[in-house]
Amino acid sequence: MSDWSIAKIWWDHSRGILKFRLVDEDGQKFFCGITEQAIDGHFGTGYPEEAAEESFWNNEHEIVAIANSLIQQDAADEDDLYLITSDILR
Repeated sequence: MSDWSIAKIWWDHSRGILKFRLVDEDGQKFFCGITEQAIDGHFGTGYPEEAAEESFWNNEHEIVAIANSLIQQDAADEDDLYLITSDILR
């Protein structure tokens, strides 16, 4: 597993996704996201957005580990986004 850092988080309101950019130790960047529904269903306190962001930071290590797994599987969606959904968290 790479040593990751989160460079930025932001909301894609049209898709209900909290997006984040992961950067590995070599500076390679990956665009990732987690649905607000996944945050609420798996980690709790997903609504409103401020609570979802707090839950994201409280569960940062687990979310990054899941995103890393998607990156290792080359499981990006059609927008080149490594997206964590409720289905992935089951």
